[in-house]
Amino acid sequence: MASTMGGTDESTATDRPDFAGEATTEAGFGRVLVAVDGETPAAVGRVAISEAARHGGRIDALSIVRMTASVDGWDVVVERREAAAEAALEAVEDASAGTDVTVSKRLRYGDPAEEIARYAAHNDVDLVVIGEPTRTGLRRYLSPTSVTDRVRRASSVPVLTVPADD
Repeated sequence: MASTMGGTDESTATDRPDFAGEATTEAGFGRVLVAVDGETPAAVGRVAISEAARHGGRIDALSIVRMTASVDGWDVVVERREAAAEAALEAVEDASAGTDVTVSKRLRYGDPAEEIARYAAHNDVDLVVIGEPTRTGLRRYLSPTSVTDRVRRASSVPVLTVPADD
């Protein structure tokens, strides 16, 4: 699993398999990035796998461990976030069982929206799949824009949002 500290390193050709034989049409999604965390509904991974299978593509499952100044020294908090991120990545891989879709798991550290957009731009991603959170009341007041909104604005590729299960 490739990981970076602070999001400064990008994936290199040495840490991912060569898929030169894959054909991607202009309308197809040969490489689908699915962004997950510990609270991501399972439907997000299923939709990403479905899109990749439909287009003969593959999945890059990406989870970001949010790093802020308030938790940099709190190893326990960071370890919990890492465990949740790794479980979310495993869930995507498990959901791909029985399909021909290859899943590459990536764990990064930093601001989720920035890291997702950066990964998509630097790794020839054709589609980003991300959950659309249900944000009401106090949560909407304290944080008027979600990670999904920020990814949608920052990404140079199409972003498919999957609504949260009600």
